Amino acid sequence: MLDIDPNNTPSATLRRMLILLLAALVLAFGLVARADSVHLYDQIGVKGATVTLGEIAELKGQAALKHADLVVMELGDGRDEKTITLSTVSKALDKAGVNWGLVSLRGFNECRVTRLIEPEVVNSESGQAVSANVETPIGLNTSLTLRGMVEELLAERAGATLDQIQVSYSARDAKLLDTPILSKSVEIEPTMLNTLGNVPIAVRLYEGQRVVESFTITAKVKCVMLAVVSSQRIARGDRYSRDNVEVRECIVDSSDITPITDPSLVYGQQASMSLNADQLITVRAVRPPVLIKRGDLVTVRCFIGGLIVKTVGIAKQDGALDEVIEIKNDTTHETYLATVTGSKQAVVSVGGGASESRSVAAADTDQEAVN
Repeated sequence: MLDIDPNNTPSATLRRMLILLLAALVLAFGLVARADSVHLYDQIGVKGATVTLGEIAELKGQAALKHADLVVMELGDGRDEKTITLSTVSKALDKAGVNWGLVSLRGFNECRVTRLIEPEVVNSESGQAVSANVETPIGLNTSLTLRGMVEELLAERAGATLDQIQVSYSARDAKLLDTPILSKSVEIEPTMLNTLGNVPIAVRLYEGQRVVESFTITAKVKCVMLAVVSSQRIARGDRYSRDNVEVRECIVDSSDITPITDPSLVYGQQASMSLNADQLITVRAVRPPVLIKRGDLVTVRCFIGGLIVKTVGIAKQDGALDEVIEIKNDTTHETYLATVTGSKQAVVSVGGGASESRSVAAADTDQEAVN
């Protein structure tokens, strides 16, 4: 009779492998829940040239709060939008000597930071813009001039009328736009896809089929519209209501900004970022739907090289798409961090790219839905 050791069967060996892999997962990414934490926001607006930890993250506990003034990024003088990742914050805290035994880092994988140099909201009572177009006034009856042709094109691209846009130029570009175009054919070609902000435009003047002059100008384009703004300070996590939002005439100067024009779309929704009074409420300022709720059983996929290990954990906090949350292993009672990828779905990666893990996890989830 063949004597088989039950500890050496294929199923027993597989169980041991899975236990070892889960142990490696906990060791690699497991962070026991701590009272002190740094929770990275999804998006924030700042007024200064530097970005501090206290501006881009919610800090809890003294060990985290003492790093509130830590400078994480320099913005310079421009209004370009910047991105700060969890990795950038981690390195900055490392240099500052943070005690990782007391502080945990969580939140969104990246935070979009916009520098707020001037107010974007105009006074709804007077109807006057805060920042008037003093460089080059728009003429409504200049369609036969090069300036008028350029501005008609800019208004069309922005989906607005001429009286809804404000356009200004440098002194050099304004002089070029006054170039006589009688008996000439004109070709006007924006060289970038953005419709607001700085829009570079290539201009060519033809006599017959021959180019007689060509130059590039940059138009600074703003659009005046009715949009939803905060009527008072709104903290991250607060809900929008009739008491803290209202519709006003606003000036939008960037194609990256997607204003909300109907207040009913935000009533009852949570703010994904802190807002000052009179600040424009954009799509990114509304928290995306919660895909995982505290206490949910979550399917967690661990990527170790080319191997995928799937387990189930308990969510210790709510989480939206791409947010990093704490998951508890009900067997070992260890806590680790995972990135939300779908409804009750999360992923961690050991030795692989986060984006690759997300795409594989999404594909796996879609296949399960089909089956």
